[in-house]
Amino acid sequence: MTWTCGAALGRLALVALPALLAGCVTPEDEAAARARARPPVEEVLARLPAAAAGFERGAVQDVAPGDPGAGKVVEYATPRRVAVAYVFVYDLGRPNVTEADLPPEVERAVREGTALPTERTGRELSVADRDPVPARGGELSCALLQGRFGRTQVERQVCVGAAAGRFLRVQVTMPTRGGSVGDARAFAAEIAAAARGA
Repeated sequence: MTWTCGAALGRLALVALPALLAGCVTPEDEAAARARARPPVEEVLARLPAAAAGFERGAVQDVAPGDPGAGKVVEYATPRRVAVAYVFVYDLGRPNVTEADLPPEVERAVREGTALPTERTGRELSVADRDPVPARGGELSCALLQGRFGRTQVERQVCVGAAAGRFLRVQVTMPTRGGSVGDARAFAAEIAAAARGA
């Protein structure tokens, strides 16, 4: 069979057309992709469960009213508030938080986790261990803080990761003694998976 130059070019164009069209992305497509990667913060908060690892969900509040970059915080607690957890979802004004943004934010979270109100004497916390928590969508960087609130020995786990284009911080505080009141690591893993929609 003999092809003319025009026929050959026509067939080549038909073969190449799907590849060319695949490379054409409209602004609407880009906006939809960004929305999937970074849904509204209200959607991320709605993913958080009513209960996780023995903790029950409480109220949602603005971290700093008037500062959208500070994000929102959701309180969780075990029965009788023996252990209390806070889940922070925020972006500090960044358009899309990635894993590369995490190391300095982990250190900031640990500093804030050990900082205690100066008017409350007899409270102290320091870093006892660092150990990541595996979670669907990527592990969380975590620090275990130990110390005392008055005569009560306490521990606080502070974990930071990325979820839906934002920072996710999970902080759990509970007494060190007195039996198991909640599993801080399991709680952090469940919350991370839910926030990520994983």
